[in-house]
Amino acid sequence: MLSIQEHGTVEEASNNLLDFILIPDNWLEQALPQPEGSSTWPASDTQYQRRVGPLRICASVDVAPSLDVTLHIAFRAPGLTPLKAADHLESFLKQRLPLTPNSEWQVEVDERRWIHFSRRYAGTHLLA
Repeated sequence: MLSIQEHGTVEEASNNLLDFILIPDNWLEQALPQPEGSSTWPASDTQYQRRVGPLRICASVDVAPSLDVTLHIAFRAPGLTPLKAADHLESFLKQRLPLTPNSEWQVEVDERRWIHFSRRYAGTHLLA
């Protein structure tokens, strides 16, 4: 059974989870695109997940085969809308990576009702 760390606030969960995912040793290798309807994200490893009441948060830094680096954050809760999830995203990032005007995030809602936000984390792709 999954054992996900619980926190009192989104900000508290953020401090704990961002401390973990921003360490390069904890970055995840992004799998090649999956067939439609199957997904390996959010990470099944509970180290990448936190809970605040009924809200579940999953976050990771993903490295693609092309060495592009992406910050990926997803939220799920009963009745959660993309607009409310965007508010959670702002609270989640406020201390470490505050949202700025014109910052571009890709938003997607999957079949399991996770609301995903992703954006490039590093300016250009990594060099091996």
